[in-house]
Amino acid sequence: MDRDQLVAYLDDLLEAESLQDVGVNGLQVGGRREVERIATGVSASAELFTRAAEWGADAVLVHHGLLWRGEEPARVVGSRRNRLGLLLENDLNLIAYHLPLDRHPEHGNAAILARQLGLEQLEPFGSFGGVPLGFAGVFPTPLPDDEFFARVRVACGQQPQVFLGGPDVVASVGIVTGGAPTAFDEAVAAGLDAFVTGEAREWVMHRAEEDGVHFIAAGHYATERFGVRSLGEFLGKRFDLEARFFDVPNPV
Repeated sequence: MDRDQLVAYLDDLLEAESLQDVGVNGLQVGGRREVERIATGVSASAELFTRAAEWGADAVLVHHGLLWRGEEPARVVGSRRNRLGLLLENDLNLIAYHLPLDRHPEHGNAAILARQLGLEQLEPFGSFGGVPLGFAGVFPTPLPDDEFFARVRVACGQQPQVFLGGPDVVASVGIVTGGAPTAFDEAVAAGLDAFVTGEAREWVMHRAEEDGVHFIAAGHYATERFGVRSLGEFLGKRFDLEARFFDVPNPV
């Protein structure tokens, strides 16, 4: 497939121009024009690029790219130079989608995690700059809190940090993946029983207890593996391309 046609399709599918983002969405580094193999991964890294090149990828599709607004460096040195060098040496395209891939109702991180947990009646949740980046839903049958925490552990593949505060039986949950602890306020205002994100902060423990909402920090990386993997698999089927997800685990 022509690279520019692929990027244009993704821009439209993910509504990449519909919101302000700290990440540069779409094509970040240009490589070969024809794309047959797409490597997907959460974050741009030398390990991901090396493994993608060894597999014979034409493009690397990530959630966290190399380019961020307000952080463009005056010099390309150190790890940034090495990463860029790997892309250029192997004629790899780097394509990245940040917030558009958090909020998408089908391929978004929060929506997929919510469905894996068994939540239904999903509604947009977690507003940042007036744009919801996550989803909230309810269980058809409320769960004991320990069973809910176990579902999060299984879905995310690691033991989450759990800050207790909500009820013993969980019926409603809000999710904003990655680093979004401030969305906890919206969970409290909405009267939800639990809130799931990737990372915690120092104030979380007391707020969870005092505001009566469980706070679950399941890992920034662990909560954001869903979207890019789903998107790659979808593109493989939609355009008869080869797609492979490369897991480069990060405990954070």
